[in-house]
Amino acid sequence: MCCADGCLAAAPGFAFDEMVRRSGGPSETAVVREVPRRAQGAMQTYTVATKEDNSDWKPIRIKVFTEDLKNVIPGSGRYCEKRGDRCPDYLGHNRTCVTEHVLSEEKKKLYEKTIIPEAVKLHAERLLVKPMAEGVVMGEGPGGL
Repeated sequence: MCCADGCLAAAPGFAFDEMVRRSGGPSETAVVREVPRRAQGAMQTYTVATKEDNSDWKPIRIKVFTEDLKNVIPGSGRYCEKRGDRCPDYLGHNRTCVTEHVLSEEKKKLYEKTIIPEAVKLHAERLLVKPMAEGVVMGEGPGGL
């Protein structure tokens, strides 16, 4: 790989450290690769962020709730409790549940303890926002959420 400071491919392993030292320190630019999605193919997306001295960008605050995983009323149809149940999908269409769609206690714990916290952490580390003076009002989504 060739760049303005020379050819790094032929340089010894410490060449990058030396280049950073000669340039006055690490770059104020961060490059973050997008998390790959299922069936995305070979294309990958990267986001470049630069630090500005007068920046008013702040880390995003993310709130999640898992009350809908508790399904307080058995048979309410919020999610698949057993094979053959009818439940709405994210588009509002009723679908017949198959065995692999059943939300077991093990799956609930996995969502609550691992998947959701890790997703929040991943997004919070990568998203910066310019805070608004007034709050943001969200409308109701499918299923009354």
